[in-house]
Amino acid sequence: MPVKATDVKTLKEYVEKGWEFHIIEMLHDLKPFEIAELIEALDEESRGKFFLLLDVDTASEVIAELSSESIEDILDDISDADLARIVADMDSDDAADLVGDMNQERAARVLAAMSPKESSDIKSLLLYPEDTAGGIMQRELISALPSATVDEVIDRIRRLYTDIENIHMVYVVDNRGVLVGTVPLVHLILSKNETPISHIMNVDFVTVPVMMDQEDVAQLFRKHDRVVMPVVDDEGLLLGRITVDDIVDIIDEEATEDMFKLAGAEEDLLTSSIIKNASTRIPWLFVCWLGGVLTTFLIREFEPMMSRIIGVAAFMPIILGMGGNVAAQSVALIVRGIATGASNTMNFKEIVGKQIGVGILLGAMYGIMLGGISYVIYPDAPKMSIVVCLAILNSMALAAFLGTALPIFFYKVGKDPAVASGPFVTTAMDLIGVASYLGIAVVLIM
Repeated sequence: MPVKATDVKTLKEYVEKGWEFHIIEMLHDLKPFEIAELIEALDEESRGKFFLLLDVDTASEVIAELSSESIEDILDDISDADLARIVADMDSDDAADLVGDMNQERAARVLAAMSPKESSDIKSLLLYPEDTAGGIMQRELISALPSATVDEVIDRIRRLYTDIENIHMVYVVDNRGVLVGTVPLVHLILSKNETPISHIMNVDFVTVPVMMDQEDVAQLFRKHDRVVMPVVDDEGLLLGRITVDDIVDIIDEEATEDMFKLAGAEEDLLTSSIIKNASTRIPWLFVCWLGGVLTTFLIREFEPMMSRIIGVAAFMPIILGMGGNVAAQSVALIVRGIATGASNTMNFKEIVGKQIGVGILLGAMYGIMLGGISYVIYPDAPKMSIVVCLAILNSMALAAFLGTALPIFFYKVGKDPAVASGPFVTTAMDLIGVASYLGIAVVLIM
């Protein structure tokens, strides 16, 4: 449900006047993510005041849905004791993310205000990089020994259900804590109470290494079509689990990151300040600016020739534009393919060859059409038709090659392939497009 301006205005009025009863009544039927949307729409000062009116259960769910900017505004108004209660009520993975974003002094005070068991779980998760399986897993899960019976495990689930959300699987571990099997809930329901877990457990299970990159974890979930997976260390010890809701967040985060990089940005700049917005774009735009300056000098060298050849300047925008578009399309296809793992199953030489073929086919088609238009516009310069035909063919074929090869090259050398897009490819295509177009004109006409 999108946030209405009237709701935000009304809520802000209630917050300023301290009408707690009206606020509670207003939020009664709203879900946590809807409350989070309302908070995001409030100004910085009102966010903290409003959040303080939420009960611990609601606050722990809402804060997990908020942006980092809103959380910063809210944390300044919350005492360490209240924040500790909220963190303790959160899932361990969300709690670790929240504590990890605090400054060290605040994090230490909050953890000290929590029980030893709760704080130790969070501390253990903070040991892992945030973009690894260990950084996104949660400690809450249901485990049992192989000797446990179905009845005992079901009773354990009943007792822990309020503390552990989304129970899909029971993990069977030995006395050392090594994962030896998994039991889906449906198998428990269909089995007799006295049946030992070892008789119904699945020993052919898939695990996630604790240091696996989160993008690879997402691909593992997609490949095996799972809603939950256990996380283990090098010795097979069960450390935690990752649920599909975390994977959805990862896919959204990685896709957003790639989109920003394709656009030549590093983060969501819509909510940042003007100075930060501009400073983040400067390096990327400088590449475009530098490429434009080099292209200007290149065109300047050909000015004497351009003044003597009819129509040579008229077709430059379309030749450069078509090449740039093909390059951008190729980059998007390859970056997306690498992100989803689709490109990893193919031979990269085959991918490059295929895209070059596509570029040649498209270039030939548009080259013939543009050559025909050139002949209609400039009937006294028939060679110009051949020049523009060959130039756009060459430009689109090279664009397909660069747009495919550059992301693959970056991927092969361990860099993010998305950075090979946007300014780099389009700038390269401007230079190559101008040079090849004017070079062909010199050879065929002069």
